[in-house]
Amino acid sequence: MEIIKQSIHMNRVKCRNALRVTVDDDVNVPDNKPDVGTIVWKGASVRLNEKKSSGTRLFLEGSLLYRVLYLSEEEGASVQSMRGELPFDETIELPEACNGDTITLRADVEEFEIGLIHSRKIAVRALLGVLVQSEELHDVRATTELAETEHVHTKKRMIPVTSIVADRKDTARLREELSLPSGKESIGELLYWELLLRNPEAKAREDRLEAKGELSLFALWKGVGEEGITESYEVNLPFQTEFDISGCREGLIEDVVFRLSNENLTVKPDEDGEERILEAEAVLEAELKLYEEKEMEIVSDLFATDALVTPVLQVEEYENILFKNDSRFRVSERLPLPEELPGILQICRGAVEIKPDVCVREEEHLRLSGSLEVELLYISEEDDRPLLSYHRSVPFSHQIEVRGLTPESMYDVRCHVADASFGMVRSKEAEVKAELAFSVLAVENRKEAVVVDVTREEFASDYLENLPGMVGYTVKGNECLWDIAKRYQVAPEEIVRVTEHPGDVREGDILLISFFCLS
Repeated sequence: MEIIKQSIHMNRVKCRNALRVTVDDDVNVPDNKPDVGTIVWKGASVRLNEKKSSGTRLFLEGSLLYRVLYLSEEEGASVQSMRGELPFDETIELPEACNGDTITLRADVEEFEIGLIHSRKIAVRALLGVLVQSEELHDVRATTELAETEHVHTKKRMIPVTSIVADRKDTARLREELSLPSGKESIGELLYWELLLRNPEAKAREDRLEAKGELSLFALWKGVGEEGITESYEVNLPFQTEFDISGCREGLIEDVVFRLSNENLTVKPDEDGEERILEAEAVLEAELKLYEEKEMEIVSDLFATDALVTPVLQVEEYENILFKNDSRFRVSERLPLPEELPGILQICRGAVEIKPDVCVREEEHLRLSGSLEVELLYISEEDDRPLLSYHRSVPFSHQIEVRGLTPESMYDVRCHVADASFGMVRSKEAEVKAELAFSVLAVENRKEAVVVDVTREEFASDYLENLPGMVGYTVKGNECLWDIAKRYQVAPEEIVRVTEHPGDVREGDILLISFFCLS
């Protein structure tokens, strides 16, 4: 008797750990930069450089990339900026040894502060949230067929399975070029810039994964005119790229995380020799996972009419994706300025960041609450404070449908700002409109008893002689025909034939079990 098995190929989460890392250092102002008077804008991101594992320990190295926009009190150099990076290293303890496993790392800046120690030194402090996940390749082999089974009868059932089609990391280089609008002065000195990833999406195609989104570019510069006025420009640059993945196809579940690294902005002359061309470059890093959902028919039980055949069962544990749910949530909020701040002449830059706080399960929903950290950079009405910023926390609460989630299920909630726009209502009030995107990927741990082998033992010599010719049997409860047939080791179709029964048995039905077919 030949057993035919089929493999379920998957990535299984072996262990995970979350921790917070503090990066704290004092930074001197470069010699070629004027003194710092007032810090008006700041930003930070994390770059993970290297990771090594040894037993249950993971050694992590990375850098905090920071940028600062400030006002100087020196004449002719009022708006200035600084950029830099602070390296850090951390040892992370995992519950299990992770040598040879696939390690997934995600790091986010949860808190970031820039303090002014004195005019030539600033204090940089950040709290990083780091999530570490160790995954191992796992094959579950289940019996799906039996060959050469003339006298063997099998019982089958369908089980949901999620197999992994692709699990890899890849990069794509993005490059976008644009000209300044005609109403903007040419660039005399580039003071500050940011290049951020907005609204990334992934779509599985034939042998490739299509990625698209926007590069949010903000540039602040001093014009070339006699007055050298401060100019700003903000624009979203759409991009589209592809990653070649063998076996990729439409209908797969995409679980993709995108990040930007090695961002750079270059100023170039146009055809007239004026500095009006901006060239934005960055590397798009992608953690690519593609899953296929299907149902597999497996052998759950068996018996034979010519021998004592016993299935050898083994309990296999595997992960199955319950659902992937994407939702959007819109927020609109007025931003009145405090009395001590001067009014707005022009909005230069707005930023919105989601800070999730509490995630509570409510029956078939997740209630996610937290705050939106809103930053506004604007040109003010006061000449001695030409550039100012305003920060406000806006609470939010969003309900996400998670129908089918079990208490044992694991789920991962990801969120980002899909779109944000800022407008000036009046000189002392602005308005922000934002669209927040949420994605939930839920996984259940399943345990299935699968047939991995079969033992066979011949009937005793007097077994058939001691059988009665025929017996009657009354169906009880939710019994099925196959279970009754196994009890008496008679083919189900033989019971149907002798009883002249249609085959769909119900409680109270009387069946005739004939043993003449075994002799």
